[in-house]
Amino acid sequence: MVSAGTNVRWRWVTSVVGAVVLAVGASGCTGGPGPTGSPPTSGGATASPVVSVSSSPTATVSATPTPDPRPTAGSAKGPARNLPKPTMPAAAKQKTEAGLKAYAAYWVAALSYGFEATDTSLVRKASAPGCVDCVSLYDSIDRKVPKGGWGAGGKLTPEFQLRDGFVPDVNGQYIVLNALSQAQYNVFTSNGRSAGNNIGRTKVVFLLALEFLNGEWKLVNYDPLKT
Repeated sequence: MVSAGTNVRWRWVTSVVGAVVLAVGASGCTGGPGPTGSPPTSGGATASPVVSVSSSPTATVSATPTPDPRPTAGSAKGPARNLPKPTMPAAAKQKTEAGLKAYAAYWVAALSYGFEATDTSLVRKASAPGCVDCVSLYDSIDRKVPKGGWGAGGKLTPEFQLRDGFVPDVNGQYIVLNALSQAQYNVFTSNGRSAGNNIGRTKVVFLLALEFLNGEWKLVNYDPLKT
């Protein structure tokens, strides 16, 4: 480094025993601060700067990527993520006509979630354990998905809902008719290969038989109607 006409050289000399010696060559450096960029001197002697030598390499810390919290539909790239789960409305736990309709709408939303998120746990919980046909439907959805794979699509959209009044039948069951449309549903293997699909249907009709059990509505039987 050259400053104020002074030539300062810094040279590292490594001896055979591993000692590190800092050689400084300077001229006219007595008392007071040294040339620009040089260390100050004291008592007319040239001060040797303190040099910290580290033999450890600088560690590289890689940050963990933050998962994307946005809802993402399933596709060949991977299963659905962060889809909002339907929640049972408070009205669905009331033995009223409004509660009956609210439950039927929730059941459709939970079934749709079963297709879209490859998770039938919500719709199973909303059904009575003794509903054999219900369990058969949910099992068929799960069986279509290969082990380690996933389903994508299949969203159910309600078109209309009819009820046979708020009067139970001879079995003590309340009947609701739900007409729906379903988007295309695809199934993929664990490596993203197609394992089957349907092209979607414009109308799916479910005849739902409901009972009010232990303070809430439950599906006790269902019948898919041909359209």
